[in-house]
Amino acid sequence: MRTGVRLMKHIYGWMQRKYRKSGLATKIVALLAVIVLAPAAAVTVFWVQREAGQVYEKAQLQCLAIVEQAAKDVAGNRSLIENTVLIALNQKDFLKFCSGDMSADGLSLVKFSQNELKGMRYIFQSNSLIDSASFYFYNEGLYEIWDTIYSYDRFENAGFAERLHEERGSIFLLDGITPKGRGYACCYHEVYLDTTCIGVLEIRMQAEDFLNKSGDIWTEEGGYTLLLDGEGRCLFTQPDGEVPDRDTLLAISRQFLEDVSKESFEVRTKEGWYYGAWQYLDGLDAYAVRCVEKQSLMGGIYRSVFMALGFVLLVLAAIYLIASLIYRRMLSRLNVLTSSMRQVQDGHLEVRVKAREDGDELDELGNHFNRMLSRMEGLITENVERETAAINAELNALQSQINSHFLYNALESIRMMAEVKSETEIADTIIALGGLLRYNMSWESRTVTLREEIASIERYIYFVNMIYEFDVQLKVRLEEEILDTEIPKLCLQPCVENSVVHGMAPESRQLHITVSAVENGKVLVLQVLDDGRGIERGLLNRLNAVLEGVSDENVRTGNSGIGIANVHKRLQMNYGREYGIVLQSEENAYTLIKVVMPYEKKKLGGW
Repeated sequence: MRTGVRLMKHIYGWMQRKYRKSGLATKIVALLAVIVLAPAAAVTVFWVQREAGQVYEKAQLQCLAIVEQAAKDVAGNRSLIENTVLIALNQKDFLKFCSGDMSADGLSLVKFSQNELKGMRYIFQSNSLIDSASFYFYNEGLYEIWDTIYSYDRFENAGFAERLHEERGSIFLLDGITPKGRGYACCYHEVYLDTTCIGVLEIRMQAEDFLNKSGDIWTEEGGYTLLLDGEGRCLFTQPDGEVPDRDTLLAISRQFLEDVSKESFEVRTKEGWYYGAWQYLDGLDAYAVRCVEKQSLMGGIYRSVFMALGFVLLVLAAIYLIASLIYRRMLSRLNVLTSSMRQVQDGHLEVRVKAREDGDELDELGNHFNRMLSRMEGLITENVERETAAINAELNALQSQINSHFLYNALESIRMMAEVKSETEIADTIIALGGLLRYNMSWESRTVTLREEIASIERYIYFVNMIYEFDVQLKVRLEEEILDTEIPKLCLQPCVENSVVHGMAPESRQLHITVSAVENGKVLVLQVLDDGRGIERGLLNRLNAVLEGVSDENVRTGNSGIGIANVHKRLQMNYGREYGIVLQSEENAYTLIKVVMPYEKKKLGGW
């Protein structure tokens, strides 16, 4: 019963896991299977439990009936033998002659043989249970007449004779104690002439006949019928030669030897469960035992259960076929819809499902699906356009963030120089300034060559030295091939401006700036190195945090309004997040700004 419950729990857990991962057809089958299996399982468990109880009760009654019949058979045969004993012991003439000097008179011996001895033998032969019988007389003048009359010297068991004398009755043994009685079931009884014990009578029988082993109790199939002695040893068994294993015999004998008041038993051994009953055989000091294996008892029930299980499996197979047919004929459109959803999941938004406008629920679901895809495509297009517009607006805003104050101050300084000094070099200065203005204000192309960017930086350094009377020295260490590379406009000048504005120490008016480049495969790294005061470590960490995107702190630097963060953002918007600005600095030593961008030999590309 417990095994069945555990099995049902295991099956339920397995079905539950499969149900979650299965398709609709499988779920329909599972649902119908539960509808069929649940009542079938409940009925089966109830039926098995009821039948097992009835089978066990019937087996116990049958076992009791068998051992009781065995006891009755033995008691009846014992009574028949004892009646024969009484008849034999009442033959006084036979007993008197055997207790006298039998060899004294030869004629009397002949008459005895023809009359009394023949009559005694007829008494024994008239009982079909008796195989043979012998008298053992205490008479020194005895004349032995085989195999009926023997001298007591041949009895050879004085101890048993004493027991026989004490019990003053018949003693039955399943194995005789004399040479003649070996292998026979024997009945022993003292022989008296008047009140004097003159010998012992031994009646020998075939044990099978005495136990009625050819009767129904010894031929009953489906179990074991055993005859155990008082010490639990197996004397006879049915079927012949077949006995339970030794542990089972010990367990069974232990049951009735410990508590003889019980007539039935239930024993569990290594071989399995045994049910049965026993009966004490009075006068034999033995037990008739009938035991049946539980497996043999439950065999019919198990066969019925397996047949029922086979029927249920056939029903489930029919249910599966029906559910599959329903799924293919009525729910095939749902399968199409599921397939279309998987295609959409893979990115194919152009998928559409054929559905009628006035159809059933599945058509309505398909129409909703189509409208959802159309709306999704529209939203994606709107989002792309909105993002593009935002990027363009941001780029325009970034490009317009040119600090005009620097240019105004430069023009004012030139004007003051012209008025005060009246020098002719003003014309050259104005021409240079015009070039710088044209470069900064013109955005016809968003990319320039590195040569053009360097030329603008040189003009910027010229005006810085002129206006602020600085001694800023610019060194350009670039190969000729790299100078023709196109780069985003104003991506180096803000870096140089950052070095001038923030790198020059207040007490010093000198600064050395070096512009170089490193080509690493398809990556170009433009470097701006100055020997100024560097960047304080806390500020450097904040700047790097902004560049890495983990902080939104405003780090705009430079009078032009196009700071390092501006350049970094433009590079990432144009080329990707793996490119941009990298800052390295050591306070009071140097600052190195690396501008990382993709590199192609012919042309870098636009924004």
